[in-house]
Amino acid sequence: MEFSEALRAMKSGACLTRTSWTEPGKYVYWRPATTVRTPDGLVRHFVGHAVFVRPHKGESGFAEPWLPSFDALAGDDWAVVDVKPS
Repeated sequence: MEFSEALRAMKSGACLTRTSWTEPGKYVYWRPATTVRTPDGLVRHFVGHAVFVRPHKGESGFAEPWLPSFDALAGDDWAVVDVKPS
């Protein structure tokens, strides 16, 4: 699927991967907007954003905010992946 479809699927709760990613287990998902209280005591609003998960990086894996590259935006190899808790 193309990125526009992938983004809609992520915002609906799906986890996605690309068939061109060679490391198994990588995926992205959408984290909706949230509100938190920061150490300065103020309430801050975080916008929704994509999170990139690399389960084989480090001892317990790695997750980070993700900004798609041009390659990711132009890619048509996005696929829904079923992520099961370990």
